[in-house]
Amino acid sequence: MTAAVQHSRRAFLQCSLGALTLAVTAKGWVTTAMAAEPATKAYGADSMPGGTVDDPLVFVSIAADGAVTIVAHRAEMGTGVRTSLPMVVADEMEARWERVKVVQAPGDESRYGNQNVDGSRSMRHFLMPMRRVGAAARQMLEAAAAAR
Repeated sequence: MTAAVQHSRRAFLQCSLGALTLAVTAKGWVTTAMAAEPATKAYGADSMPGGTVDDPLVFVSIAADGAVTIVAHRAEMGTGVRTSLPMVVADEMEARWERVKVVQAPGDESRYGNQNVDGSRSMRHFLMPMRRVGAAARQMLEAAAAAR
């Protein structure tokens, strides 16, 4: 059997003080390292080559009969993104889904932004940009209707 180890109160306080000193010093190093990061660091799709594009003229077209065509710039890999991202745009436009046609974009990052499909992150990275596309398209339609 192992014998019980006896620790003195003094040894406990010395170890505790050492651990506290180490923690405070480490926090200072971490804070200094974080301060060295640029304030404009990009995250998500914005940090990827090609970034994001949220121009409605790139993704949305409306025919004279009211049919809406939405470009899916992300390829379908079994996650439903070819339907879900255009649905986000249509929802923001308040377009009827049965009047929407989805077309696949060709590979062109200069026009459509990042088109990488690995990691199942299309909805996480492109939900807000596609909402902005739909909202901007709706505002353009409202402005055109008001000008008539």
